[in-house]
Amino acid sequence: MFQLQPPGCFPLCADPTFQADAARDLTYVSDSVRDAMKEFPLVGMILTGSVARGEGTLIADSAGGTRWLGNIECLLLTQDRKTAIKRIDSELCRVRNALNFELRKQGRGLEVGLTCMPAQQLSRLRPSIFNRELLEHGKLLWGQPSALPLPSWWRNGQRDIPQEDGLRLLNNRIIEQLTARAKHDISHQTVTAAEYAIGKFWIELATSLSVFLGCYRSTYRERQAEIESLFGSRPHLFDSPFQTLLIDRLRQAMALKLGQTPPTGESVDERFDEVARAACRIWFWATGRMLGAETHQSDWHLVPERLRRIETFGQRARDWTRLMLRGVRRGETAKGIKSLLKAALRAGSLANAIYASGCLLEFFWHEISLESPPGPEITRTVSNFLGTAASSQKLQRLELARASEEAWNRHLRFASL
Repeated sequence: MFQLQPPGCFPLCADPTFQADAARDLTYVSDSVRDAMKEFPLVGMILTGSVARGEGTLIADSAGGTRWLGNIECLLLTQDRKTAIKRIDSELCRVRNALNFELRKQGRGLEVGLTCMPAQQLSRLRPSIFNRELLEHGKLLWGQPSALPLPSWWRNGQRDIPQEDGLRLLNNRIIEQLTARAKHDISHQTVTAAEYAIGKFWIELATSLSVFLGCYRSTYRERQAEIESLFGSRPHLFDSPFQTLLIDRLRQAMALKLGQTPPTGESVDERFDEVARAACRIWFWATGRMLGAETHQSDWHLVPERLRRIETFGQRARDWTRLMLRGVRRGETAKGIKSLLKAALRAGSLANAIYASGCLLEFFWHEISLESPPGPEITRTVSNFLGTAASSQKLQRLELARASEEAWNRHLRFASL
């Protein structure tokens, strides 16, 4: 059972000297959400993610204070399924925007994420990375512990994570990285923010890899130690230069996570390219293992094909159900539903269309900006999956990245019901 743990009674950040500032910010977020949502039948607010694990990242600010590199993510639990989810979502969006505006004005460098789901859905959670970390490290900031049921597999001590979830994590993080890369491309983020996004992606690549290698652990430090130990005992798992690169970049990323100075030397553009190449290699290695296929391929045609082959009938059925029923409940227009249906038909499911688009954009970022093959063909494929287009190659690349993020966020909203 979740126990009440208000802000300030547990570690929040990697550097304990910043704990007071982190607790102040979390208290502000927690109290603001509770006050704003008091008319709705909520039964709790759970802090999730790295901050809940005591691994949030704050750094010293030039003005003498601190600021965040990262987000605070929280899960709001409703009383029952009959609650007006659309109204709650609308109010949560307003509260989140107001909080983030105020935090930006204060120079906190912090983004707040708020997600809602029925409390009873906790008992139906399937084994996954997010769910394991939620159940193992989630902090109930306020609410009713007795109203939050736990799934049977967790109560029975089951902790294994299926490979499918390791791939799902990788696909999700690829889209997040794609968004960071697009922001950097149009100079909408600082070098420090870009370095943090790159470092976080290296850590998440290691997380996904750890699932496939059978050494997943629920904290960053534990995962780093397990991967380094496994590479030491299996030096030929990958070629030596790639294993050395993974270890070096993971150490740099963990140092940044602990609030240390980001690496210097290579340009940010080169570092985005480097981590994209690593993600491409790990993605093809992981999907090859799942399918009993070649693990070193990087043919772009294989991305949507492998996603279709990996997706089970049950997963595809759930995806179509969310699209057909929950899209309507969420207020999608008839035109919007039609566009989503076309994308799902082309890729097998809406999830496949979104993840294939994200992978193709991230792995073949530079090719998409060129008029020579395979750029135009990749661009047409992604445009068909996302139902969008643009007037020039570079502009199209950025618009496709934006469309991919929007489609992904919509898909996550569908899945939260």
